[in-house]
Amino acid sequence: MRNLVIIGNSHAGRECQYIFKDMLEHDAALRETVRFKGFLSHQGYAGNLGELSPLLLGDDAAYAVESDDCFTVGIADTRLRRVVYENFLAKGVAFFTLFSPFAQVSRDIRLGNANIIGHGCAFSCDITVGDANYFNSAVILGHDVRIGSYNFFGPRSTVLGSAHIGDANRFGAHSLILEKARIGNNNGITPGSVLYKGCGNDRVIGGNPALPLD
Repeated sequence: MRNLVIIGNSHAGRECQYIFKDMLEHDAALRETVRFKGFLSHQGYAGNLGELSPLLLGDDAAYAVESDDCFTVGIADTRLRRVVYENFLAKGVAFFTLFSPFAQVSRDIRLGNANIIGHGCAFSCDITVGDANYFNSAVILGHDVRIGSYNFFGPRSTVLGSAHIGDANRFGAHSLILEKARIGNNNGITPGSVLYKGCGNDRVIGGNPALPLD
């Protein structure tokens, strides 16, 4: 039996725990192999676990990894996702992909490590996804999309066919990336934005058509 630890003790961490609960309810075999152990904070963050507060195990820096532990990064901030994932990767831990039973994903998707796929997501064919991405509820990916690592996709964001996305970008709710767009790294896309051709690196982008806001 493996024990799932969610690194992140706020809203995103709670959402991850609810996805895992639904996974258990729909998969009898999973119930025999993985159980939920608790949450870890990062850098002493106070967090907001509400009624789940008794399940806080402490801070990730002080946590002693046990041999039957596996981890997922329940943090929406893309910079922190990257730091936490890479820190724990260096420790040689096992990661766990959260995959909502209410998501529709093509069988030929090439999926990396430690991703989170939320309720209502729909992923088309011939998609490649890197590591430690967080797809919130009802995210749509079109055919032949290429996605790097550490990205966060807000609810109902959409990436159309053959678009390429780099690392550590944050996509606001209802954002739309049009077909064949190219997006670099470390960008923030505001909610409801429409990107036609894409953008480079380290920008805040918003509007329709989306333009730099910084």
